[in-house]
Amino acid sequence: MAALLYTLLLLLLSGCCLEATPDEKVFQGMLSLERELLQNLRDYALKLREKISVINGALREYHEEIEEANEDPELYVSNPLNAFRLIRHMHQDWISWQVYMEQQVGPEQVAKLEGMLPQLPQHQDFQEAAQTLHSLTEFYGYDPSILVAQKELDSQLYLSPLDCYHMGLEMYQQENYHEALKWFTVAAENFTSSPYNDLYSVLGASRSQVYRMQARTYQKLNREEVYNAYQNAIILDEFNVQLLQEIGTIELLSLRDPMEPILEPVTTPSPLQQQCRESVVELSAICAHNAMVSAFLLLAPLRYEEVLLSPYIVLYRDAVYESEVTHIRNAFNYCPPEVKFSMDGGVSGCSIPDEYSPVMQRLQERVLDMTGSFNLAHNFHVLEYAQTEPFRLFQLFKESPRFSGLNFNEIEGTAIVFLNDVEVGGAITIPHHPMFVQPRQGDALISFHDGDFEHTICPHVVGTGLVMVKFLYAETEE
Repeated sequence: MAALLYTLLLLLLSGCCLEATPDEKVFQGMLSLERELLQNLRDYALKLREKISVINGALREYHEEIEEANEDPELYVSNPLNAFRLIRHMHQDWISWQVYMEQQVGPEQVAKLEGMLPQLPQHQDFQEAAQTLHSLTEFYGYDPSILVAQKELDSQLYLSPLDCYHMGLEMYQQENYHEALKWFTVAAENFTSSPYNDLYSVLGASRSQVYRMQARTYQKLNREEVYNAYQNAIILDEFNVQLLQEIGTIELLSLRDPMEPILEPVTTPSPLQQQCRESVVELSAICAHNAMVSAFLLLAPLRYEEVLLSPYIVLYRDAVYESEVTHIRNAFNYCPPEVKFSMDGGVSGCSIPDEYSPVMQRLQERVLDMTGSFNLAHNFHVLEYAQTEPFRLFQLFKESPRFSGLNFNEIEGTAIVFLNDVEVGGAITIPHHPMFVQPRQGDALISFHDGDFEHTICPHVVGTGLVMVKFLYAETEE
């Protein structure tokens, strides 16, 4: 009956997809606003080109007149018509040109941009984005120099020198001077490598300003490199009075006893960080085909790898077909409210009963084939997540009111089916165990354990996670 109700609800709601998460809606709105801003800037550039076209036309006409005068100046000036034209032109036209040059270009576009400014992300939004970036670079050990060295169109882990400069400013304002120095140094060293570096000065980040902030950070850390950084800044902006005053103050301070440099604290990655960075020592995986558990596997054996021996964990490769993955995604996207749920951290989910469709029944039987003699839960739970902090999968279920009646002590196994590839990050690991599994569409991770189990999902950098979970219970004796 529950499965029938579920199917009917899906049919009734077939025109309405699962709502996007709040973060997705915010970013979709930001992208829409960015497209509108870009079009407005194109319109402004068109107005500029129109004005430049008028000026170039006038220059061509005036140049031809001057060339005619250069051929025979006396003859040209002796002609009263030429004299009149020249005097009239100089008396009247240049005043008009002054007015034309003072006229604002594209006032409609300027007004439109001004009207859209309140819709732009605020400083708090930028601070949160910077904190997320800092957390991810710290967790995964990404050095800024690696990120800025990537090719923008070929890598999803790319930051421009301008991005690095503003990241350094945020760290500087937070008084995290060691991190700020890394970002400023990378911005300064890679400034000219960007094909768009001419724009940076227009956007308030000249190369001289980058070196200036680097010098200020060196000063905060009592580093002697402060003088070289200021020297680089003054070479690029030698008439900047404020910059010269700063250098003079630094030189006066240098006359007193030097202070000890503030060294960067030495940090050691946690075991979880090391595993998520794929730096664990891998065990020799045993690869084989399972053809022993069921009659089905005799005809169609599944390839698996022994990921861990204690607790016993195996990874079945390509256990779920692409057509089946598409079927599950559709069921998730059109999930009725009665079986849809949310978890901490913005995780969205949908419980799909085995009886929902022949495909789900077939997948339930396949999980049984892969696991052996177990009583399986009657529902698959599909979860979508994109956390930038590590989290425990079981903990999400335990803290969700929807699963308050679930006895986790009776669970003796877990089947996790990956429904998509995760581009960067998002691996599944177990603290203090040499295990690292990167989500790959169609693979199934089978874990055998007693009760609560620490499936830990590493922070996501690029992409979202989409998995289907089935709990396994011990087979009861009749």
